[in-house]
Amino acid sequence: MEVHVELAAEKLFSIGPITFTNSMLMMFIVMGLLLIIFSSIARKAQTVPSRGQGVIELIVEFLLGLVEGTAGRGLGRRIFPLIAGLFIFIAFSNYSGLLPGVGTIGYWHEESTAETANVQTDDHGTEATTGEEAAKEETTTGTEAINVDSEGGDAAHAEEHHKVLVPFLRAPNADLNMTLAMALITFLVVQVVGIQAHGVGGRIKHMASPWWIFPLEVIQEFARIVSLSFRLFGNIFAGEVLLAVMYAMAAAIKIALIPVLFPVVFLFLEVLFGTIQALVFALLTLIYITLAASGHDDHAEEHAHGHEPAHSPTPAPAASAGD
Repeated sequence: MEVHVELAAEKLFSIGPITFTNSMLMMFIVMGLLLIIFSSIARKAQTVPSRGQGVIELIVEFLLGLVEGTAGRGLGRRIFPLIAGLFIFIAFSNYSGLLPGVGTIGYWHEESTAETANVQTDDHGTEATTGEEAAKEETTTGTEAINVDSEGGDAAHAEEHHKVLVPFLRAPNADLNMTLAMALITFLVVQVVGIQAHGVGGRIKHMASPWWIFPLEVIQEFARIVSLSFRLFGNIFAGEVLLAVMYAMAAAIKIALIPVLFPVVFLFLEVLFGTIQALVFALLTLIYITLAASGHDDHAEEHAHGHEPAHSPTPAPAASAGD
């Protein structure tokens, strides 16, 4: 069984200049389901919570305690919607890639080498190379490499008409564009919170203390975008590839229930890894915002004062009877 792995999200259709991919479609589905589920449970909230309300309250209380314990009550309440939203959306987006049909139901697209050749023009508007000429050049230069199989078929012709399954749905976080967008949101919020807390001059002063470390701080701020986006994308995409390989191996095994039970272990692992990756992204965002708002010096000072032993006031000497 052949396993086809596509790094970029596949295009489904276009509306004007906007191109809709399978990961974008799945993103809208996950967002819609989250809005419907949470809003319906919130409207039916009761003093004695139902099972669904209890699960949501458990998640919210856990995240609220985590945020307030790290950033404090004031700042924590302000950034809680962002941290909780990131965690819940990333977690459910990761789980969506494990649903039946996601990545496996789609349409067959016939790829050919002629489709990859595009018309290019120079600065004067003259045609440089057409798709037919590119295909002819490719055929001419590769004449010596063409092999004829036992049935007399042309190997190059077989490659030109290779069918590839384009799935209708794909996990949102298996697309680098999605994780990069969330990382950019985190970066912008960190800068806005830092400027609100210290002002523009104070933010620059904090990053330039001492002055020679300022270029490194700037590089570090932008490196966070790369680390946040690529970490989440790499783990989720690798998990999808692993599951595809495991399903292919299980399908090749014809012994009892092994084709059914063999991938189940990896499904449980993907659920665990999906939760961990969502928590890591949310925690890193929380830590970056907290450091930008408080500053290293203020944070260290508060930490030191928090561990100082309480000193009771020195009692005044008792007055003697003669006084």
